[in-house]
Formats: sequence, structure tokens, C-alpha cells
Amino acid sequence: MLYANGEYSLEQFIEDTSRVRSVERLFEVFIEAMANLGFDRVNFSVMRDLDLDASAQGFGLISTYPAVWQDYYAHNGLARIDPVVKWAVGSVRPFRWNDIEHQTELTRRQRHFLREAEEGGLYNGIGVPFPGPRTLRGGIALATSVRRARQMENLDVLAAYCHQFYVVYKRLVPPGLRLSPAAAALTRTEQDVLMRIAHGLSNEVIADRLGIKAGSVDFHVQNIFRKLRVNNRTAAATKGLMGGYIEL
Repeated sequence: MLYANGEYSLEQFIEDTSRVRSVERLFEVFIEAMANLGFDRVNFSVMRDLDLDASAQGFGLISTYPAVWQDYYAHNGLARIDPVVKWAVGSVRPFRWNDIEHQTELTRRQRHFLREAEEGGLYNGIGVPFPGPRTLRGGIALATSVRRARQMENLDVLAAYCHQFYVVYKRLVPPGLRLSPAAAALTRTEQDVLMRIAHGLSNEVIADRLGIKAGSVDFHVQNIFRKLRVNNRTAAATKGLMGGYIEL
């Protein structure tokens, strides 16, 4: 047995996931495994993995975060200031959310964001990035629904569970069109629009800022969604930041 926490060892997880034959079942096994390790809040995203089928990429492919928090995050365009996202972009190792405050200079709004996340039911947050050769491929965010919760302390072993999950996920994804840099390239105007989406601005405000019609902004937004393989503004902003399409 490589590592045991409660009743679910890493060895057993590897064995279980090796027998999985569908992405849906893999998600179920992974959520159950994380719950056994003390994390009942899970968010899995693939933002820019050039080896992965484009249809298998997106923000929140798994999300057991509270619906109220997800709506609040999206409505307020919090991807633009989320320090967890920013930290994950430059990280190759798993990290604790509360370590970010001690290891980097955060704005008052970013510190407030971390407190809001706790109020929204996300405690003891952990980030497990999947780094690529140039930028972040994606990652998994884990948290608990209560402050005082027993959870795995060894981040390297926890990351081993997550990376095993990702390896199996990539194996199960059906073959199809691949996402290439050329296919996902954004025009300068699309980058400008996406930047303002990340700041939480509406189409009307973006149109005023860029000096173009609101209908033109909507056209660019739809192109952004299509190129980034997303279907909402939060996912577009997050993928834009994590994938290196834009910088704030």
C-alpha cells in the first residue's frame, strides 16, 4: 500500500481508475476518492491542453462547488482578480490557498476574495496545477465545506491522486479534432474584448470603451466562445487568463 488515508489508498485508487471505461464513471470515482481524503468540494478544469481533444476542454468540467458561489463568481467577473487562478498559472507544484497570502503581495480586493470564498463554503483550499511546456494546461481545486475538517496533509501524495485522474481522463477522451494554436488564436480586438470580459464589464460598456457597436461586441464574444471552446463569460475569462491569451 503506497499511502492510506481512511479507507481509500492511492494504490486502490490507481487500480480502480485503471478499470474505468467512461469519463462519467471516472468523475464519480474521483469525487468519491477526494471525499474519502477529506475534500468534498472539487473543481476540475482543462484550459489549454494541445494534446487533448478540444471537446474535452473547459472550465468546471467537474464542479461540486456551491451553486450560490458559482453564480456569485460568474456574475461579478471574479476570474479577473482570483489569486488562486493567478498563482496556478506560474506554479508547477500543489499549493494551499492560504499560503498565497504569505508568499505574494495581494491587493485588498484579492484578500477579501479569499474571505468571501470561505463564506461561500470553501475552506482549506488546495490547488493542483497541470503545467504544460509553455503555460498551464489546467488543474484541480479542492476544498472542504467546513472549516474544521480532517483532510490529507501531504500535498505531493494528494497531487499523485489528481495526476492519476488526469492521465486516465486523457486516455478516455474520444479521438477528434485537436486544438491547435492557430485554431485558438484570438484577434487583437477579441483580446481587447476578452480582457474587458475578465474585468466583469457588460457588452454595452465594452462597446463604449472600445468605440464600437454593442452588436459588434456580441459578434466578437461569440467568436471568443467558439475559439476557446467555452459557453459562458466566466469560462472565457478564466481560460483566457490561465491559457495565456490575455494578462490583467
